[in-house]
Amino acid sequence: MKCMQPGYIKNFQCDGKICGARCCRDWRIVVDEDTYDKFSELENTTQEKIFQHTEWVEDETEGVDILVLKLREDGVCSLLGEDCLCKLQKNHGEEFLSAICQSYPRVTYKIDDETFEQSMTLTCPLAAKLILLSETPITFEEVEKVTARAIIGFKQKISRPVEEFINIQMQAVKILQDRNFSINRRLKNLCELFYKNNLPDKKFNLDKHAQILSEIFIETYGAKLTHQQKKELRKNYLLNRENILRQTYEKFGNIFENYLVNEFFMRCYPCAYSGGEFHNVKVFITAFRFLEFSLVLTAVAKKNMNVENLTTLIYSVNDTLDHSQGGMDAIINFANSCNAENFVLQML
Repeated sequence: MKCMQPGYIKNFQCDGKICGARCCRDWRIVVDEDTYDKFSELENTTQEKIFQHTEWVEDETEGVDILVLKLREDGVCSLLGEDCLCKLQKNHGEEFLSAICQSYPRVTYKIDDETFEQSMTLTCPLAAKLILLSETPITFEEVEKVTARAIIGFKQKISRPVEEFINIQMQAVKILQDRNFSINRRLKNLCELFYKNNLPDKKFNLDKHAQILSEIFIETYGAKLTHQQKKELRKNYLLNRENILRQTYEKFGNIFENYLVNEFFMRCYPCAYSGGEFHNVKVFITAFRFLEFSLVLTAVAKKNMNVENLTTLIYSVNDTLDHSQGGMDAIINFANSCNAENFVLQML
């Protein structure tokens, strides 16, 4: 067995006291079969104490009942202590955590029977800071152990042989980490890698760019805006985009590079979504442009963009897209609707 992973994983340590146990709030935490069996092997009194914190609910996707941990009225897991530590882990050890709790914020894919990829999601504030704030480029290494129990089967989605798939990912990482070029030029180079040709020679259209991103923004956040409010949203972005992005990239270029590299690997691009590799790259870049759009609006509102504000924005946007089907649908639909010429025109 082999697992490809970023070097930062070995440096991660969960500490709910620092982030307020953010991952223990407002999530549906499933008690998987293996964890249920471990609960059932405990003495009856202990079992009862644990199972009183669980309930059966219907999984609308699968159409079956599943066992989940109860949430309190404030949305916090009922097993979270006042010290922001899990009572299960404190009393019985990490092996009694549900697979998702033990694994988070790690994201693990099974590429084939013997090959895995593991990284971390930026929706965890501690992981986000560890990944984003590194001044040196993210490195990757091959290890012989998978540390997460929650594993996503992915081998049916890969369009290349495994070694070739990993190789093309590393080629993409190399492009995204090439500091001889601006972030924008790196994204163009990434497109050319998967377009397998020179991109159409089209001049970037800022008005169309702002129009698309404002529509995605409205869809993502479910905002009900009047025509005038939509117009003001685009105007605000257009007036401030150039200066804010230039200043932010000058100060925090490493953060954006680390973000792009981690997202590409963590979501298993260029095969994250159906539709082909170039389609996936269009999704990847559009999602990043959406982050830029959110950054500009946030910077205008806050009048300043420091490290704390930026990292908070990044994991907030990622969290929103991960839990807003409308937002990702809008991004995917846009990528699917435009050919290379229109994509260059509106996103590059």
